[in-house]
Amino acid sequence: MAVVVTWAGTRGVMPLAAALSKPLTTDSGTALTGRPLLLVLTTAVVVFAFVVQGLSLAGVVRRSGLVLEPEHTAREEADIRDTLNRAGLAHVDELATLEVMPETVVARVRSGLSARLEQSTDSSDGSSLDAAYRQLRKSVIAVQSAELHRLYDEHRISDTTRRRLQHDLDRQEAALGRQ
Repeated sequence: MAVVVTWAGTRGVMPLAAALSKPLTTDSGTALTGRPLLLVLTTAVVVFAFVVQGLSLAGVVRRSGLVLEPEHTAREEADIRDTLNRAGLAHVDELATLEVMPETVVARVRSGLSARLEQSTDSSDGSSLDAAYRQLRKSVIAVQSAELHRLYDEHRISDTTRRRLQHDLDRQEAALGRQ
């Protein structure tokens, strides 16, 4: 019996497998005293641990922000898309004020921040306007990406929303092609 108590005392709560591995009898052939109690207590501790952890896990996950309801995520994503577009428009307005880009390109970007790159067919120097458009769009996407990371760092959005919106920005940038 002293071996069981010492072993249980130094190891804390024994797992169920360790409790079941205790022999039924001692070396002298007598029944091991305390084995049934050891099995009952170990089983109770294991069951209690599973039940408590199982019941509390959903609340912990909800509070952690790892899993959100689809409605919350959709609302959050729509709000952040608006914020990103405002940040992009502010950047375009700043560049328009500095007159570093042709007004045609600024108007095109301003009117279609979420549109895909289209070939310019309404201008004789369409290739230079397209290059300027791609350059400005990449600049706007960089600003939107920085704004997205700022919002994430301030814990205003979840990681799920950040990854989804960053993926969208990456797709938009990839659609612009390499210069």
